[in-house]
Amino acid sequence: MQTQTLLIVDDKADIRLSLKFLFKNHGFLVQEASDLNQARAFLNTPNHAIDLVLLDMNYEFDTTSGEEGLTFLKQMQGTQAPPIIAMTAWSSVNLAVEAMQVGAKDFFAKPWDNHAVLMMVKKQLALADIEKASATSPTPASMPVIDGLLWHSSAMQQLKRQIDRIAKTDATVFLRGENGTGKTCIAQYLHQQSLRKGAFVGVNVAAIPENLFESELFGHKKGAFTDAKQDRVGRFAKASGGTLFLDEVGTQGLNQQAKLLRVLESQEYELVGDNTTQVADCRVISASNADFEQLMSTGAFRTDLYFRLNTIELVIPPLRERLDEINTLAEHFLKLHSQKYQLEAPTLTEEALELMHAYHWPGNVRELSHMMARSVLMNEHGAITIEDLACLQPTSAEQAPSSPLPLMTLEEAELKLLKMAMAQSNNQVEDAALLLGISKSAIYRRLDKFNIKTK
Repeated sequence: MQTQTLLIVDDKADIRLSLKFLFKNHGFLVQEASDLNQARAFLNTPNHAIDLVLLDMNYEFDTTSGEEGLTFLKQMQGTQAPPIIAMTAWSSVNLAVEAMQVGAKDFFAKPWDNHAVLMMVKKQLALADIEKASATSPTPASMPVIDGLLWHSSAMQQLKRQIDRIAKTDATVFLRGENGTGKTCIAQYLHQQSLRKGAFVGVNVAAIPENLFESELFGHKKGAFTDAKQDRVGRFAKASGGTLFLDEVGTQGLNQQAKLLRVLESQEYELVGDNTTQVADCRVISASNADFEQLMSTGAFRTDLYFRLNTIELVIPPLRERLDEINTLAEHFLKLHSQKYQLEAPTLTEEALELMHAYHWPGNVRELSHMMARSVLMNEHGAITIEDLACLQPTSAEQAPSSPLPLMTLEEAELKLLKMAMAQSNNQVEDAALLLGISKSAIYRRLDKFNIKTK
């Protein structure tokens, strides 16, 4: 795992030194800035990759208002700034509210508790990683499901039997299923069970610009076009003797489809800028969640290419149809993420498992993995309860609360719910935010709005 870098911004050298010792002893790289101008220079320099900032709120202007820190936070809004944790010796709810409103991810007061601050930093770094993973296309590393778990449910065992029958052939396979169902893992398993000894090469077709499609898949010669400064090996060549996995294949334009159809039909292609014909020697597995019947009926996808791709079609069932594997997968992901973030794995209560079985899981296995990662990071009492999974909603009316709410204004309802959440969470803002399904900064804004003190 790559070592992460923290930037400590404080005008007092002893504060910087204390925090530097703390974080270096736990494997972090640490950079220091004694004022906000130095901090800006660090964040604007590509050579200084900063993963998280610990920001003092007061400098030369005064020692209490936090105006300088707030101004800095406002300037960072809308940029690609890393997570920022605010710190000050003059802790107050009002300053915490303002800091969170303008972009701070968390807040602590000096003097601090080393363990608490270390856990806060690890939590924010991990949450940032989860957000990045959620925003990018899935890769094998982002879907860490081992074979024994992948085939736990009856639906998946049936799919495994189908795969085992055709794995050792060279038949082209099309995997159809919703996002997050594990299509990449299935493709990898197919490759592992095949007789091919070459590499498994995956490519997200949707991420390839149309003008680079041939270069990406077939390769190019130096000088073939303006930016071709050296020879490039294409994905078909990299997968020679192995398997080429084309994900999101339904997103191609018609020109791209024609080029792919030709190599599937003839097993031949040419590098861009070269007339020498190359022979493709790889098994092609493709995947998509697109409605191909609709695409073909409107002419958006070629019928001949579709039938070339789906010599054998396998349907990956969504997680809501594989409920008998929820418990096993959840336990697996809890253990996996606990090891990754070096935290103790919480247990799942029976009520939490019941709620997870009632949920419809639109994001499928990937959503379950991210949910368990957040539970590992946010849980503080060793057990995951239904309150920790407040964002999961039952799918049927029978599972929803039956007693109607009394009629009241929206502001009255907001205040009532806020007080209930704070009381149930023993005035822990983070837990109250989870109960209400909103961010911690949103809780702080409402505490300030209704003049509610947390202590």
